Amino acid sequence: MTGAYHLVLVLGQSNANGSNTDFEPDGQDARDPRIDAFPGSGDRAGRIVPAREPLAPIGAHPPGGLGPGGPFASLLLTTLPTEDRVLIVPVTMGGTGMRRHGTFPGVWKVGFEKEGALNLFDAALEHARAALAAAGPDARIEAVIWHQGESDGGRAEDDYAADLDELILALRQRLPEATHAPFIVGQMAAERRMAYPDHEGVAEALRHTPDRIPNTGYAEAPPVGHINDASTHFTAAGQRILGANYFAAYQAIAQSRRTDSAARD
Repeated sequence: MTGAYHLVLVLGQSNANGSNTDFEPDGQDARDPRIDAFPGSGDRAGRIVPAREPLAPIGAHPPGGLGPGGPFASLLLTTLPTEDRVLIVPVTMGGTGMRRHGTFPGVWKVGFEKEGALNLFDAALEHARAALAAAGPDARIEAVIWHQGESDGGRAEDDYAADLDELILALRQRLPEATHAPFIVGQMAAERRMAYPDHEGVAEALRHTPDRIPNTGYAEAPPVGHINDASTHFTAAGQRILGANYFAAYQAIAQSRRTDSAARD
């Protein structure tokens, strides 16, 4: 008997997508047969397929590398009933910011229109709805992973936080299946923050997301030494650590819910 799908939405820019080449799709980064993906690009787009890195999100060019979604899904699977499955739903692309973009013409701010740029929030809604329809009536959104902010470096903490909070609340409002799903944001690489001191406002906005919005979490970045360029992109080993940190934040939220429920009983 096949059980229910547990969806993991992966949203953001290059480190959500993965920007590395040292991953091992047939080795330690191979996914369990009960983990599938719903690609947004390539010849497998728009259908449920076995998860294989890279995951081919919307707009991928090239398809990217190992991001945190696969490692997170592998850990999540260990907590599920043996008949259930995980479906990774990636909507990620490097160089994309809330209101401006770099290497890819996409923006994340809710309702924002920029000529020639895809609104990735709208794309995420559409892709998630298609994935839910394909996954069947028992499917549920288990978690939303967010890793973004480098393209918004230089913005003040409250300025970026307003856009991020709007996105989280709008996602939960417009996608009812995500209403109770933990939304977990990730920390930028330490090397990035050291190289670009003006990113501190965005970094602090991410860090304090759980203080502003219920049912959100914060995943620490890997320690120094897990990037594959001068300042920004995580190696495969770094992404495995990051995925585990996302999962730890997810578990902390789940434990808090259980504690609150027990207290009410």
